[in-house]
Amino acid sequence: MNFAQRAARNEEIFRGVNERIAEGAEKYGTTARHPFHCECGQGMCFGTIDMAPDEYEQIVAERYRFVVIAGHEHPQIERVVDRRGAFVVVEKVGEAREQIDRDHPQQRHST
Repeated sequence: MNFAQRAARNEEIFRGVNERIAEGAEKYGTTARHPFHCECGQGMCFGTIDMAPDEYEQIVAERYRFVVIAGHEHPQIERVVDRRGAFVVVEKVGEAREQIDRDHPQQRHST
């Protein structure tokens, strides 16, 4: 398994956790900031990003976008599309983008 594939698998795990956080916030009607997990491709990263659930949902509504702690981006598989203080929004490119398409052919990336 190459780097792009490993990174996609790691990101997929944390995307699933974050979507459950967002779903729970929606279910209970909370708009407070929550600690979302960094969706970087580093297997040993357990960092969190405080943001409102609606902010998270707005970002990930774009199929190839992920939230990562600033400095955790990997230029070989993604490009930074927005900087928001302690975190950045990245968009997958190249092989990483193709991996998302193979793993999740539906419109929205989710687990």
